Amino acid sequence: MRFLMVDRICELEQATSARGIKNISWDDDFLDEYAPGIPVFSPVLLTEAVAQLVSWVIIEARDFTVKPVVTLLDSYSCCGHARPGDRLELSGAIESWGPESALAHGKVLLNGRPIIEISHAVCFLYPLQELDSPERARRQFENLYRPGCLLPAATEAPVAPAAEESFVRRRRWIDRSIETGDPGRLLAVKNVTATDDCFTDHFPFKPILPGVAIMEAGNSLARELVQRQLARHGITGACPVLCRADKVKFRVFIQPGDQMLVEASVKSFSAEQCVVAIKVTVDGKSAASSLLYFELPDRAAYMQKYILGQ
Repeated sequence: MRFLMVDRICELEQATSARGIKNISWDDDFLDEYAPGIPVFSPVLLTEAVAQLVSWVIIEARDFTVKPVVTLLDSYSCCGHARPGDRLELSGAIESWGPESALAHGKVLLNGRPIIEISHAVCFLYPLQELDSPERARRQFENLYRPGCLLPAATEAPVAPAAEESFVRRRRWIDRSIETGDPGRLLAVKNVTATDDCFTDHFPFKPILPGVAIMEAGNSLARELVQRQLARHGITGACPVLCRADKVKFRVFIQPGDQMLVEASVKSFSAEQCVVAIKVTVDGKSAASSLLYFELPDRAAYMQKYILGQ
């Protein structure tokens, strides 16, 4: 599976903003379930779609000499999930430029409604020729950019998914959980291998694990920890859903051969919300961190908010 999250660029205002399309299909390799029988595209991975759209704005503005790499995300928020068959509108804009970085924000819209928003993404401007071929990047951009192409129109209100839409296969973002003896803390390891498909595009000349893959590793471990908290408190039927992430930081490049040690620690817990701190280290050095906020709706409430948008 290629690691390409933008299917088409419909509008581009040079050095300023862009709008595009991301289609969700059963062929996607990043489907997940937050409630049984309701497959959705990983909302964390949709952050990458916005990042890639903004990346093209920057690359085109700098005449294919730089490649943005996100090092800091001030906040991520999510209030809806996308299912196979959905067409999403992507929107991204540059807030400011610096000599070696750019500040950006963006959102994902479903039926005209924002479902994911990212703010104050710090994009370090890495020399493109050290990560990918400028000629290859130009060809990709030419294939993606269709000025004047129509963006997805708002359709009728979404309907509840059919029971047969359930699926079995789910991508695993961590390899092994490790008990700590502390019910509010959990560890996991993730081995990074050169066989991961994402390195075909991220990046051909210098394989770097995408930040969203690191975020998903933390999200997966945190969800497991939240499920344990629910069980400890005798709460049944709740679906832990990541609704917000703050101060997402990526401090080092993680590459094939590295082993990530992921730590999740509960900061607060109630019947409505759980807050989990994530730390990622590689060879004892801090690699990434974030603070994750989980809502705890039951299946019906999850359906109403995240699927039907009501």
